[in-house]
Parts: sequence; structure tokens; C-alpha cells
Amino acid sequence: EMPKGGRMAAASARQPVLWRSAFRNSVWVALVLMITLSMCLVVLGEGDAAASVMDKDGDGKVSTEEFVEHAVEQQKDECCAADGSCKAQEEPDEAEPAKLRGSQEAQQQEAEQQADAEAEAALAQAQYLAAKEEIKKSMQGGVPIEMSSDNAAALLDGTYNLFLKFSTSWCGHCVKMAPDWKGLAKDVHKDYKGCLVVSVDCEKETQLCQAFSVQGYPTLILLRLAKTPEGETAYEPVKYEQARERGAMLGFLREKKAAKAKNWLLATLKSILASVFNIQVQMPK
Repeated sequence: EMPKGGRMAAASARQPVLWRSAFRNSVWVALVLMITLSMCLVVLGEGDAAASVMDKDGDGKVSTEEFVEHAVEQQKDECCAADGSCKAQEEPDEAEPAKLRGSQEAQQQEAEQQADAEAEAALAQAQYLAAKEEIKKSMQGGVPIEMSSDNAAALLDGTYNLFLKFSTSWCGHCVKMAPDWKGLAKDVHKDYKGCLVVSVDCEKETQLCQAFSVQGYPTLILLRLAKTPEGETAYEPVKYEQARERGAMLGFLREKKAAKAKNWLLATLKSILASVFNIQVQMPK
């Protein structure tokens, strides 16, 4: 057994150790309390901030409506990315149905326009074919072809040379040359190829006469087929200013190579006989 003095000395030696241990424990407890207090302050601060954000009217209170509005905004923010692009959960764009209807209406309008254009093209083609058939009948009948706005495209399609006469019913010179003009049409349409004898009534077809710059009656113009530098078919206008007689007009067409005889010998004999007949008729009594 340790003597009494030794026990006292040992107890005295342990006292500093116990004091230091108690001090350390106190420090740790204080640190824990400070950390806990800081966390509480942070939580309380966030709560105040959240409350201030939800307080839309600034009265210091958060109503049910303000809380719901704030919750909806948070949900919307969660649906959208940082760059502003939203996911599929975002609210639908009210303008999309209007855009879709506008696109459908535009497509329908385009389809209707295309259908109208096709119908017009079909009508124009039908008129062209009908005009071609009438031209063919006039050629077979050996009569002048009456040009109008309806058959102008069929006549000016680059198939034939055209010998045009622009006239009116009240023009005395036009009336006088009418028999020679009809005789020329008979000769050309029956015995020649490559040329059409065409009449234009300037009382009915004023626009056609204006297009050819007609200033007097009768006006005779040969539209001779030619080629452009690009190789496209075109017409070369040649004004006729010779005698308005059947033989002279036929000779002009042959000279300009606008009309080619189907049978050269027969056409030449007819031309000679026609010239002689005209001379005998025009001889003074």
C-alpha cells in the first residue's frame, strides 16, 4: 500500500491532466455550438429570402395565391435550360395552330393557282387546235384566212410565211382589189406551199392593226420566216408596194421565196394565163 504522502503526490500530478482534458472538451462544445448557430442563421436567412421572393405584393406576408404563383414559376424554371431552350413540359405555344392553319391555307391557295393555270393552259391548247383546224379548212377551200385575236397564235406559230392584207369595208381601194385577193388565195392555197394569204379587218381587230402600225388601207405586209442569231424562229416583215393585182402579188411571193409551187410547171402555166387574163380584162374598151 502506497503511503499517504505518495497518494497525495500522485493526485497532485493528475490534476493538470484533468484540467487540460476538461478545457479541450469545452472548446469542442463551443465550436459545435457556434457551427450549429451559424447553420440556423443561414437557414433562417434563406427562409427570409424565400419569403421575400414569394411576397409579390411586399406586405411582409405570403398568401396562398402568392405561394402557388411562386411554385408555378419554379416549375417553369426547372423545365427550361440555362440557355433559354425549354423542354417538352413547357406550355404550348398558342401561335402554333395559327401558323399551321396559315401554312395549310397557303398550300391550298398554291394548289388552286396551279389548277387554274393548268385549266387556262388546257383551254389555250384547245383554242389553238380549233384554230388550226379552221385554218386547214380555209386552205382546202382556197379562200383567204380571216385573222383575229382568237387564231393569231395559231397563225403566228412559225409554220408558214404570211401575206397579210389590212383593210376596212369603207375603203374603196380595198373593195376594188377584193377579187384579186380572193384569186391569189385560191392560187396560193391550192398550188403552193409554205405561205398563207391572210385578211385582217381593221374595223373588228383594231389591236392587231395597231400592233402592225397600220396607217393606211389597204396595207399589204409579207411576214417571211427567218432565224435569229440564237437560232430561234422569227418573222421578217416586208411591205408590199407593187400593183394590187393577182399576178403581180403572186410573182412577189415567188420572188421572195415565200411560196413554193407544188408543181412548178403547172403553177407557171396558171400564173401566165392569169396574167394574160388580167391584161385582157383591164384593156380599154
